[in-house]
Amino acid sequence: MEFHGFTTGLAIICGGIVAAIALVALVRKMFSKDTLRQAHDITGNLLSVVGTLYAVLLGLIVVDALVRFEHAIDVVQQESNALADIFLLADRLPKPERGRLQETCKTYARQVVEDEWPLMATGHVSMAARKTAFDLARSLDGFEPATESQKVVYPMLLEQIRQLWDYRRERVGTAEFGIPAVEWFVLVVGGAVTVLFGGLFRAESVSLQRFLISLAALLIGLNLYLVSLFGYPFSGELTVSSRPFEVDIAIFEGRFDGMPIHPRERGRN
Repeated sequence: MEFHGFTTGLAIICGGIVAAIALVALVRKMFSKDTLRQAHDITGNLLSVVGTLYAVLLGLIVVDALVRFEHAIDVVQQESNALADIFLLADRLPKPERGRLQETCKTYARQVVEDEWPLMATGHVSMAARKTAFDLARSLDGFEPATESQKVVYPMLLEQIRQLWDYRRERVGTAEFGIPAVEWFVLVVGGAVTVLFGGLFRAESVSLQRFLISLAALLIGLNLYLVSLFGYPFSGELTVSSRPFEVDIAIFEGRFDGMPIHPRERGRN
């Protein structure tokens, strides 16, 4: 599923408010004023139970989405760190293995930034980048360290390659699987039921009741927007940056200056 930041948030919030007002109008037509007033006590008790359950559920899912987003940032940083370590440690290897390993690192970084990052916004990954990562994992097959320096570096390289592969799988899994559809179903239905209970109270002023219900729908919509914004770390307006891999590319090419601190600063340089 792909989200587009502000557009998605506006649709969720405005659509929720309109639906809430429509529910209130429907309830007022279905039940008479006296019937709604007679049910105020039971409606209030049930609303407190339903509202509390929904608030807890919504809060947990919002927090989970925030944690998911921050974890995606950490995984990208760790994967890029492992790739840079592999490239730098390869300097201690003999020339054939060193050249092959470092060239594979360069290819992988470029494929991730140029090919895979745009694909992850749609929940897909680059098969070419996956193949390069596999080639990187098999790049030291048959190599036997000869010197003491190589014997020290060899297990370190194997560990960094293993970590790179593990971090890549975590990143790809996060990009391919967002918030489950069942969670969205529960959130939407729960929000509708909560708003519906609010509409079961009969106020003398229709405008006041619509205003209060709109505020409740606004609050629920804002939280749903947060879920959509942070639950898909590689899609939409607020996404995890590919900058760590861009830094790797600069290191591989020997560029250590002129790199903007933030991606948005690129256009100013």
